Amino acid sequence: MHPEILRIGALHLRFYGLALTLSFLVGTHLAVKRARKSQVPEDLIVWLALVVLLLAVVGSRTLYVATHWAEFRGGLGSVFMLWEGGLTMYGGTVAAIVGGIAFIKSRGYPVWRVADIVAPSLALGEAITRVGCFMNGCCFGVPTEAPWGVVFPEHSFSWAVFGATAIHPSQLYSAGLALLVFFALLWLDRRTKFDGQLFWSYILASAVARFLVDFTRYYGDGDELGGLGGLSFNNNQLIAVALVLTSLLVMHALRRRVK
Repeated sequence: MHPEILRIGALHLRFYGLALTLSFLVGTHLAVKRARKSQVPEDLIVWLALVVLLLAVVGSRTLYVATHWAEFRGGLGSVFMLWEGGLTMYGGTVAAIVGGIAFIKSRGYPVWRVADIVAPSLALGEAITRVGCFMNGCCFGVPTEAPWGVVFPEHSFSWAVFGATAIHPSQLYSAGLALLVFFALLWLDRRTKFDGQLFWSYILASAVARFLVDFTRYYGDGDELGGLGGLSFNNNQLIAVALVLTSLLVMHALRRRVK
């Protein structure tokens, strides 16, 4: 864990912010290169990336605040302190999907063809961002006896919860799976049968990965939904299941449309 890279006076350069910036720049560059091969204007991809980034941050923060309202009752000004942490990925995912589709339609381009272009960038950006989560000390796991368990520093939130107990590096699990999804999408890219298959395959694979990783992640009591067979489920896993079902239904509809 190393949340702060550099401090010069009031200027704080944080690793999580750097990871977000890198994920945006690298993802946009990759999408622009892919757009050239598909005869889609580069400026459309750049504007789409900006729209998706803004909606992802706003949506992620909104869902976090809504599900952790007790943390903000004392001072609403802290709602805007993103550098303190507190983003729920699925709030950003849903907002970015809806807003991104609306933006592409408003520009008059085929939605699913453009979505397929940016799909690998989303997976790669997620992998980079999750490394930022690890360095920031957020999104940490539950105790484990695995040899790769980690102990975060005393000033971290995980130390306040578990002390010197080794915990799952859930952030790195998410990063590794996102990278695996990225390479899988590049392999699938030349084998797709209809527009939208690559994008919804990303949503499907990413949701499955999140559902599995969340069994190792720490959540407060308010986030838990219950258990089954010794496994506890949380709000994000419920959203992941909904995204899996949505992906399957949409891909089925798109495949039938082509036939």
